[in-house]
Amino acid sequence: MINVSFLTLNKKHIFVTFQWVLHDWGHEECVKILKNCRKAVPPREEGGKVIIIDIVVGAGQSDSRHREMQALFDLYIMVVNGMERDEQEWKKIFLEAGFSDYKITPFLGVRSIIEVYP
Repeated sequence: MINVSFLTLNKKHIFVTFQWVLHDWGHEECVKILKNCRKAVPPREEGGKVIIIDIVVGAGQSDSRHREMQALFDLYIMVVNGMERDEQEWKKIFLEAGFSDYKITPFLGVRSIIEVYP
């Protein structure tokens, strides 16, 4: 994996991965970051996509352990002045950034893999 700033991406990247990054940014900043990613990845037909590992509120399991982990992460987000998003909030960001489709796959507790396609 190549470590590169998401503000200086170029067309050489087949996909871009963010893990626990976008929840630290507001709506407009996420749109700006993802617009840069959109410019850097090739079309979906050529394998282009952005992979985001983050929380999607309401996705996945709803057992007591999952809710407890979600509550702890809520406290952390409040401390760092971040933001958790549900599927509709993520979708709005993706569409504003110029992406056409996405897929959310819940996994491992509160995390989800979000694949975003040009």
